[in-house]
Amino acid sequence: MDLFKIDPGLAIWTWIVFGITLTILWKFAFPALLTNIKTREKTIAQAINNAAQIEKRLSAIEEEQAEAIQLSKAQASEILRQTRNQAENIRKELLAKAEAEAQDILAQAKIKIEGERVAVIQSIKSDIADFVCDAAEKVIAKSFVSKDDRIWVKKLVETL
Repeated sequence: MDLFKIDPGLAIWTWIVFGITLTILWKFAFPALLTNIKTREKTIAQAINNAAQIEKRLSAIEEEQAEAIQLSKAQASEILRQTRNQAENIRKELLAKAEAEAQDILAQAKIKIEGERVAVIQSIKSDIADFVCDAAEKVIAKSFVSKDDRIWVKKLVETL
């Protein structure tokens, strides 16, 4: 078998072609590849730096967000407290107003009742005067027909 036989001419030409290929690659391909690799390394390093900066900024934003949420909660609590205080003040004012209105209504009712009581007493006195006149007419057998007699009896009853 000739496959494992070493041919010196073929070996020399293989080395010559390998050398020429290596020189061409060294001269043209490797510098471009190395430049691309270095550019890629710089891009990756820059991306890592950017990612680190973004991560720091994200942490800062999260802290700001947490502070804003705490501030919002504090403001909401303060607004709620103020609203409750205002509601309590309004409730007290309404209760005071309702109580004052109730006192006014009660005072007006007392005045009206007093007026009606006076009117009822006047009516009763008038009825008593008429009753006395009628009774006196029957007892003494004299008629109190004149208006002056009836007025005199009514005044007498009113003084009682």
